[in-house]
Amino acid sequence: MKNLMFIFLLVIPFCKAADPDQSWYDAVQNIPDWQQQQNLDLAHKQIQAIPANPNLPQLRGLYLTYNQIQAIPGNLTLPNLQILHLYNNQIQAIPGNLTLPNLQTLYLSHNYLDYVDPQIINQFPRLNFLNLNQNPLTQENVNELRAAAQQANRNIQIIADDIGDRYAYAGSMKPAKR
Repeated sequence: MKNLMFIFLLVIPFCKAADPDQSWYDAVQNIPDWQQQQNLDLAHKQIQAIPANPNLPQLRGLYLTYNQIQAIPGNLTLPNLQILHLYNNQIQAIPGNLTLPNLQTLYLSHNYLDYVDPQIINQFPRLNFLNLNQNPLTQENVNELRAAAQQANRNIQIIADDIGDRYAYAGSMKPAKR
């Protein structure tokens, strides 16, 4: 028993928690030339995190639906990305320092967003479609987003008809705030 305990104590320092970014790399490893793709469909791949710098200079469409993503990295840079599908994840916030200058379509429905800063309208200068259905947003926040779009003289279709208590819709418990 003493020897077993000694081995256990030697092994523990070398164990580390699973890297959430690893789920991304596991998902793309079998896609030939994945870093050169214009579209990546990574739906249903149990991805937990998006790497801050995925090095995808050609990417125009990224489909990350039905995964386990809880956060978008604050310094995410995808200069040519036009379409981003992140619905049916566990995202709780949209960072204010994303570099997605060509983003036109953003799907964020079925997440845990309880507030979306109206500055998102200015953050994405080419955005023309934003889907926020099935998030615990208030109607006041949605009205702020629409007012920001109007004030910026932007014709953005904002879909947020089915908002409110996302946790009741999902039949799940609200994730713990970090």
